[in-house]
Parts: sequence; structure tokens; C-alpha cells
Amino acid sequence: MCKALDLYDRKEFYRCLQCAICTGSCPAARVVEGYNPREFILRYILNGEQDEVLKNDIIWFCTTCQACRERCPHEINVTGLLTHITNLAARRGNLPDSLREQIGLLLETGWSIQATSRADGIRKELGLKPLKRPDASEISQILREAGLDKILDKK
Repeated sequence: MCKALDLYDRKEFYRCLQCAICTGSCPAARVVEGYNPREFILRYILNGEQDEVLKNDIIWFCTTCQACRERCPHEINVTGLLTHITNLAARRGNLPDSLREQIGLLLETGWSIQATSRADGIRKELGLKPLKRPDASEISQILREAGLDKILDKK
């Protein structure tokens, strides 16, 4: 089904079952009830619960800080696997509304967060140059070629 998850031998994850260093190191797991990076990976790879994991909105709480990867004694790229899982979820239509809105704005304007006229005024007061506006058509073309417009259409 997916090549990134196939980079690891399933047997490697049996050592992961009792470790939990990644979850203990995870800042999101400390503040988001039910967030457990190790559980998502094990459920996906070992238990075959791909559909359940990809439908779960809580998978999106990974901040990609790499704390799990840095501390994993088994050298499993937990962040990379979680990113791959969220990419698969997005392709199936599981994409948080806030991220969906940011991608839509990026497609439309070239910005993920729109600069306001107030920001321009403050920059002028501080003696800074106005923000250079991106070429939205070029950015939009790149994102469309990457298939993000199709992901936004799924819901």
C-alpha cells in the first residue's frame, strides 16, 4: 500500500511495543489527551488498522519537532512515519479544516496567512520595506501539480 511504511521490517516494531520513549518524549502527547505516536504507528503497521488510523483526527497533532526520532533507541524515523500517515489521511479526505483553509488560501493568494494592510502600516512606521507579494499563480501551479487541489476537494 505505501512504500515509506514498507522501509521497515515489521519485526523491528515488536521492539517498539514496550519501549514508548517516543511517546514519553513527545510534547504533543503531554498536552493532547489520547495522542500517542507509538500507538498510531503500531496500530497501522502491526495491527493492520490502517483505515481506523487514517480516519482519526488526532493524528494531526504531531508538530514534527523530531524529539521522538532523536530519542528512539531503535532508530525508527517516527516523525517521518507519522508524516507519511498524515499524508495518506489527507489523500483520503481527512484534513483538518484549519489546514484545508490555509492550503486554499495558499492556492489562491500564495500566502498561507494573508498579510494585512495593518501589517503594512506597522512595517512602514518601523521604516521597513513593504512585504513583497508572492507570485500566486506560480505557487498555485506548483500546488496543483502536487495534487493539493484534489485533496481539498475531498471531504
